[in-house]
Amino acid sequence: MRPRVLMLALIAVAVAALLAPAAGSAAKAKKGKKDPKITVMSRNLYLGADLGPAISAPSLPAAFDAAGEIINDVDASNFPARAKLLAKEIAKAKPDLLGLQELALWKDQTPSDLGAPPLGVGEPATHVRYDFLKLLQKQLKRRNANYRVASLQKEFSAELPANTDGDGATGVLGADMDGSLTMRDAILVRKGSKVSVSKPDSGNFATRYEPEVGGIMIPVDRGWESVEARVKGGKKTKSAKFRFVNTHLESFGDPAIREAQARELFAKGGPLKTKGQLVFVGDINSGSKKDRVGPPYTTAGDEGAYNALVKDFGMKNLGTRHTCCYPDVFDSVIGDYRFDHTVDHVMVKPKVKQLDAYVTGDDPSVTGPGGVVASDHGGLVSRLKLK
Repeated sequence: MRPRVLMLALIAVAVAALLAPAAGSAAKAKKGKKDPKITVMSRNLYLGADLGPAISAPSLPAAFDAAGEIINDVDASNFPARAKLLAKEIAKAKPDLLGLQELALWKDQTPSDLGAPPLGVGEPATHVRYDFLKLLQKQLKRRNANYRVASLQKEFSAELPANTDGDGATGVLGADMDGSLTMRDAILVRKGSKVSVSKPDSGNFATRYEPEVGGIMIPVDRGWESVEARVKGGKKTKSAKFRFVNTHLESFGDPAIREAQARELFAKGGPLKTKGQLVFVGDINSGSKKDRVGPPYTTAGDEGAYNALVKDFGMKNLGTRHTCCYPDVFDSVIGDYRFDHTVDHVMVKPKVKQLDAYVTGDDPSVTGPGGVVASDHGGLVSRLKLK
């Protein structure tokens, strides 16, 4: 039996010797897999006009006049043309996940029936004048850059009688039509991306700006959207999971409002509260001294939301500078204007390596018909390596 036992032992040793390199190679291959890379983008589309004159109107007739100016500015800013410029930017950047702000839905009604409540007494306008989401998706599709909506949040919505012709004697109390605006923000995911998403969520902030328009209080809702994202691994790449959050903090009123909104994001139950990897994008209307936000550049308190997210919650600011802003009136006033401060950000937690970052839409010579640029903001693109 001894020769037979010896022979079996030798065979076992030989098999082990053959398997050992294979097992070692497999372990080495697994260990040598690369961390996954993703591209994210934050893009404020610009709703098409400055709402300030209507918000600060001392009376309803003044609000009607301001609403007329706003509608005319929206038409002049020509989103159908701007959508082509935006789609070109997005298609070139090819973000896996895209956070959009000021995804406006404009509606109208002619003749005016004095608008919908709470500012008016008539029925809500139903005719769609501009649907920024549909117009942008149409242009993206034409460039073979198909994006689907992963999470959409409705925000500020109001309707006003509008004096678009400047004649106070026409229409009802000078209003020749009604104009309606619904603000939305959204997360879009690129079809065909290695990133898949699930569990979409969204919400409005409890803290909000509540101005009086002609003596009537109007709640200005802002909000956020989130998805749970997963990068599928491959033979050479590891997989990874992370939460992606997009927001647009308040731009009007006391800076303390947007700071409170920022704190809601990481309060108990907020979208930023997660033990996993976190990627956060958006227009927070705030920044640091490096962003030229806060004294001596802007109003004291403007830095509050940024400091809450970075200093108090511990997020790391990535992205690049500067992203803001062109004048509200595009035609004939931009010239060689350049962005001079930053309110759009990409932030992460815990520390995630940034491979590249750049701003889109910052060349004022790239225009559409009538000299329109893509938006008053620039887009912020960030290439990240996840763990």
